[in-house]
Amino acid sequence: CTKVSVFDLARDDMAEAVEDAFRYSKLVLATTTYNGYLFPFMDDYITRLVEHKYQNRTVAIIENGSWNPTCVKNIKKMLEGLKGITYAENNVTIMSALNAESTAQIEALAKELA
Repeated sequence: CTKVSVFDLARDDMAEAVEDAFRYSKLVLATTTYNGYLFPFMDDYITRLVEHKYQNRTVAIIENGSWNPTCVKNIKKMLEGLKGITYAENNVTIMSALNAESTAQIEALAKELA
């Protein structure tokens, strides 16, 4: 298994999460839609990555929302000015809870990132 770092941005050290983003060539951002936008801690995290000129990495996005998930669109908009960012082909959309379709999306994303 490839080494990974996992952070709960609401509870873990944000500086360490930013630091680890620069250690690896791939970053998976998993967040919920909150009031039609990103969960505030994810917004803060991405803002910090942009401020530090995050670049030349692959980014995958897992979004969750009850009726209108908007995270993929909003994250891509936040990262659009960064150089060398490529996006995984297999983003994941979860509508409140995992189902067969979103589980298949996660499996496809895992294979892509392996």
